[in-house]
Amino acid sequence: MKKNVKGENKKGNAGWNAFLKLRSQAQRGMLRTMQQLSADAEKAGSAEMTLDEINAEIAAARSGK
Repeated sequence: MKKNVKGENKKGNAGWNAFLKLRSQAQRGMLRTMQQLSADAEKAGSAEMTLDEINAEIAAARSGK
């Protein structure tokens, strides 16, 4: 059996077509999630925080401060 090339959509291969459809839906869902997280970070004022600032916030929250 010949291996399908990435992105190839053969009419008679229902399993491959279903996989491609699910992968596309998952990618769109992930993109929407990342866009929402970015918007939430902007709204909360945390979008421009450095990694050191984020780690400091986490440490403070863990220590109860």
